[in-house]
Amino acid sequence: MTFDPFGDFETAGYLQNALQLKDSIEVKESEHLAFEASIEDALAFLKNERSIGYAAVLKVHEILFSAFYPWAGRDRNELVPHLAVFKGVHGDPDSTVFEHPAQIRLAVDYALQMAGNGERFRARPGEVMGQLAFAHPFLDGNGRTLLLVFMELSFRAGFAIDWSKTQKDLYLRALSDEIRDPSTGHLDRYLQPFVVEISSREEWPGIISGIKGLDGLDKEGITYEGLDNPEIQQIYKTYRTTAKALMTGKAKAETES
Repeated sequence: MTFDPFGDFETAGYLQNALQLKDSIEVKESEHLAFEASIEDALAFLKNERSIGYAAVLKVHEILFSAFYPWAGRDRNELVPHLAVFKGVHGDPDSTVFEHPAQIRLAVDYALQMAGNGERFRARPGEVMGQLAFAHPFLDGNGRTLLLVFMELSFRAGFAIDWSKTQKDLYLRALSDEIRDPSTGHLDRYLQPFVVEISSREEWPGIISGIKGLDGLDKEGITYEGLDNPEIQQIYKTYRTTAKALMTGKAKAETES
């Protein structure tokens, strides 16, 4: 199944890209060129932001991908508010469900709020990254956009992740587990051995270019379903109930401690 949320793949190419490309290899290559050409501008923007909010996340995506995707900088709730997006096939127990379009901003805001507690963020970096990945704000380009945001947030908290030591498949597996079962340490346990002291921002473009798996939760295997499907509605209803219970328990634990 081609990821075609706009319903115009045959006439406009993959996600209405500026070149109307349909071939997946050509799409990846052109998208990567746009990304590489814009990394430094995106990092400079983040560096100069007094605080990182949702609007900044949207702007980073726009800077990185607007040369290839005319809709860059606009989230799923604006573009396709009627669709739920998955990694994998709906109904497969190993599939990954991303946030409901209407809740994307709240999900990102929650991740940014957690990152504001530097001590906790350093101890639980996977919790923040997992929440950002679960939000999956964009139709494509999530991994690279969110990585740049995460690197800036961790820099401000006084630490960094040595991404060169991570392994693509293990990282993506831990990330998927974190999304399915949040705040239980899946991604924290994977990332903790790679927590290091902060590095110079000037080194970041080279570091980012060498990281594998940045688009692991984009493109291949991404599917969608209409939010008018009762089964899809039940998935989000169940998630809300679970998330509420988790947050209640977390708040109680923090109060008692």
